Amino acid sequence: MIDRLNRPSYFVIVSFLFMLLLFSATLSPVLGSNSVNIFPPGSKPYGLTFAEHQKNFWKWILEIPANESPVNDRTGEKCANGQSNTNSSVFYLSFNNGGISERTCKVPVGKGLLIPVMQVEWSDKEAPGASVEELHKSAKKDQDSVNSLYLKIGDKEYKYKDLIKYRTQTDVFEVVFPDIGIFGVIEGGVSKVVADGFYIITEPLTKGNYSVHFKSSLICPDPGCAEPNFAQDIKYNIVAE
Repeated sequence: MIDRLNRPSYFVIVSFLFMLLLFSATLSPVLGSNSVNIFPPGSKPYGLTFAEHQKNFWKWILEIPANESPVNDRTGEKCANGQSNTNSSVFYLSFNNGGISERTCKVPVGKGLLIPVMQVEWSDKEAPGASVEELHKSAKKDQDSVNSLYLKIGDKEYKYKDLIKYRTQTDVFEVVFPDIGIFGVIEGGVSKVVADGFYIITEPLTKGNYSVHFKSSLICPDPGCAEPNFAQDIKYNIVAE
């Protein structure tokens, strides 16, 4: 039995613990503690192969003018550019041009995320006169040189040995670059493109907040590589609503 003299302090302690639990429950979504499963390699998320999703991802990225590109976005304000009114089952997260980025992004409930843990494309706009075979060779050398891969979604962590299985290469496809596009493309138009890399696709998001952190690097001294050195470290604070 609780002594009368101690009853006030007892109720203060109980009230404090209750408020602490309430605060923690409220804070958890803000911190992005929610997790979501990822589709296994070789599967067909939302009815498409990983290579088909990869092509759609690059068509999205490459067809946005450089000044509106999510690639160059520091805060996440441009993350929905080019995909805010589409009926795609996935919402594309963007890589950066190297270095550390943190972005906050709103995503419609019910969509999965496509996460480019490591990526490369190579086009005849960036390498004028290159044959399709040469584009493939450069992209392959680039991704053959990847030396680190990491992904964390909420409390679920995936390391190199988990992610290496997700490497996906496309056949050649076409995109329409805008004038003043990314990667130094000045004059727009139709271009042949190939892509390679490690892409993750999640199951649909439910309402809530998610933290997505991915990073990767490569060192490719061969002159035929698309990129000699590259490292990215990106955190997304996802608000699904």
